[in-house]
Amino acid sequence: MQKNDYLKATFLLNLAGLFWAGNLIAGSLLSDYIGPGFIVASRAVAGSVIFIMVIRLGGQGDILNGVKSWPLLILMSLSGVLGFQLFLYFGLRYTTPINAGLMNALTPLATALLSAIFLREQLHRSQWLAAAITVVGVGWILSGGVLSDLLALELNIGDILILLAVLSWSIYGMAGRRIMRTMSALETTAIGLFLSVIPALLLATVEGFFFIKPQISVWVIAVLAFVCIGPTVLSLFWWNRGVQLIGPSQASLYLNVIPVYAIVLAVFLLDATLSSSDIIGASLVLGGSLYGGFSAVMGDRMSTQIAAGESP
Repeated sequence: MQKNDYLKATFLLNLAGLFWAGNLIAGSLLSDYIGPGFIVASRAVAGSVIFIMVIRLGGQGDILNGVKSWPLLILMSLSGVLGFQLFLYFGLRYTTPINAGLMNALTPLATALLSAIFLREQLHRSQWLAAAITVVGVGWILSGGVLSDLLALELNIGDILILLAVLSWSIYGMAGRRIMRTMSALETTAIGLFLSVIPALLLATVEGFFFIKPQISVWVIAVLAFVCIGPTVLSLFWWNRGVQLIGPSQASLYLNVIPVYAIVLAVFLLDATLSSSDIIGASLVLGGSLYGGFSAVMGDRMSTQIAAGESP
């Protein structure tokens, strides 16, 4: 791995994390007005339209001709675009944006396990340590600085749905790594969205008629516009590009910055109270993520030097 690749991935993955933290806030705000299916369908349609415009303006040909594995692309679409979002938005109806963000700290462990099983990837000890540090940081925040209190915590239905979202995202990242060996991040993201449009519209239609009737207003449209452009198009593209540069296991460490950004945004936008335990825990989460990434870079550099007969 080149140092420039890691630095570029760090920037892109942090931007994606910031917008996804904003998505948690937006999803929580929208839960009183529209259902999860409506949000997912809006993101799928708007994202697809935007990507069609980008592809045409870029003068690219038929991107479908470059597809080598439709089953993997369908898996990406079902797990990341549909499954992850549905679990996330349903979960946000029963839990807080901050708790939802904190659950993402489990994603590196889930991704590492799936990658080890299906992609035969191996993590350095420093990366396992980084994952452990981030989990401790999350535990510190959840327990208010008293880790022994974690034993008394009970997961509600919202937390369980967020955990299912974490699993879905881990599958998405793993499948994306395989696909982007032969396709660009732009092509992968765009086709994943295209494949989600019809099932998302069907879900939204059933939801609107039988379960949650949408309450549309100018404010709802404005928040939904942010969700459709930022977290959907920009974040997905930045994330896939980051995965392409450094791999799903290392990239997933950066999902741990989402709780940090979610806490900051909640303080400024939702008037949430920030305690000292939040600050300490968020620092552990961010520090663990950065440590894991930089350690991976140094480990790869040393391996390259040893293989070339150089001294580290």
